[in-house]
Formats: sequence, C-alpha cells, structure tokens
Amino acid sequence: MDLKFNLHQLHEFEDCVKVFLRSINVKDLDDISKTCLKQIHKDPLVEHTLKLTKLLKSSHEMLKSAAADLDSLKCEQLRNQSKLIQVQEDLNDKKSIQLDSVQKTVDEKLTTWSSVVAKNSEKKVIQKEMKRAVKLAFNEQDRERSVIMFNVKEREITDTNEHHDGELAFRIMQRAGLPEQDGTYRCDRIGAPDSSRIRPLKVLFSSKSTAFDLLLKSKNLKDDDQFKNIFIVPDRSREERAEHKILVEQLRAKRAENPDKKFYIYHKSIRSNN
Repeated sequence: MDLKFNLHQLHEFEDCVKVFLRSINVKDLDDISKTCLKQIHKDPLVEHTLKLTKLLKSSHEMLKSAAADLDSLKCEQLRNQSKLIQVQEDLNDKKSIQLDSVQKTVDEKLTTWSSVVAKNSEKKVIQKEMKRAVKLAFNEQDRERSVIMFNVKEREITDTNEHHDGELAFRIMQRAGLPEQDGTYRCDRIGAPDSSRIRPLKVLFSSKSTAFDLLLKSKNLKDDDQFKNIFIVPDRSREERAEHKILVEQLRAKRAENPDKKFYIYHKSIRSNN
C-alpha cells in the first residue's frame, strides 16, 4: 500500500512558523499575544496568514489520507488473520484424517497380534483393554499439548463467525505474550451448550512446548483490562484433577496456618520459599 504521508509538508510548515515567530520577535507559539500581533504591519501579516492557511489545508488533506490508509490496513490485517485461521483449521482437518488412518492401522495390528497370542499362550489378551490402553496413550499425548481456558466468552446465537473461538484465543495468547505461532492450534468447547454458564475452551497445539510457554505467560493476563478474568490451566485427566483439588485444599490450609510464608504447588507437591 502506497501511504501518502509527506514529511516535506511537515518541514515546510515548521519553517513557515519559525519565520513568522522571528518576524514578531518571539521564540515559541505560546508566547504569541495580541500585543505582538498588533505590532506587525498589515502586508506581512496578510502574507504569513495566507501561507499558514495553505499549509493547514494541505496538512488537513494529508491527515485525512493517513486516516483512510490506517483504516484500510486494519481491514487488511483482519482479513489476513481470518485467512490464517482458515488455513489452520484446514490443517487440523487433515491431521484428524491422518489420526483416523493411524487408529485403523492400530486396530488391524491389534487383531492380528491378539490372534497370535491366543494360539501360543494360555493367557488371553482382551482386545477391548488393549484398545483402551492405546486410547489412553493418545489422550495423554493430547493433554501434554493442550491447555484449558476459562471465562472465554462464547459466540452469540446470532453470530455467524465460525472462527470466533480461534480468533479470541489468538488475541488472548498475544496479550499473554506468546510469540507468533510456528505451528497450528485447534479450539474446542468442553461440554454441551448451556446458557447459564460459559463452557471451558480447550486449545490443542502442535507441540507441548507451546502449551508450556502459554501456561508460564498466562500470569500476564491479570494486568490486562480486557482479559484479566481469563485463567489458563493444564489439561488434566479426571484422576489428575482430583489429585490437584486435594493439593489446592492442602495449600489453602498451609497458607492459613502460616500467613507469613509463601506456599505454592510444584510438580504435584506443596513447596515453600521460606
């Protein structure tokens, strides 16, 4: 985009003002008074006034042009952001297809291996349990690459923007201080829609390091006026959530017993700086 900002006009305006100030023997615009202006002869005053009027007009046109250019840039940025999110969703769809293919291959291999074991051993391997173990392994990998965001506003019923959650999550990550994403991420609401509450938002990244970085930087949101009520936690299993709940209760008890000490949860245990 060819921006129409013109520094030459600004310098020309400043030079004209300096000449005018010297002609009335003042150093600054704030020093101008009626007395100073009355001392100027009519012809020089008219000449300076005409010059300043022309420069003001051209400066006004330049500012209007700059405002239009900035609005156009903002619109272009929003369009590019929307295209980026669409590309990310397309990549996620392709990834889901690949995972389905992997799952099918695993199922076929499990069936073959189960038959071999049944023939050559007295121990019977239950295929359902094996599938469950594989599923748990996949879920564990997903949780390591995921975070859960709470209090993220849901899309209104009348809102037709299908990328609402992705765009909002992107802005939250930026405000937290997370750098531009090299990979992709996927957003899913947890639970059925309920008008009485805001459902948690699960964000799945392409790498667990990105999820870890966001968890570290999420504390920056407390100083943000727009997202200070958003809090981000790891994606824990049901068992891990129960363990963490117990730890939180123990943490509160220790803080109540020792208000002068600082306690915190680290690696599934309660620690203190004192």
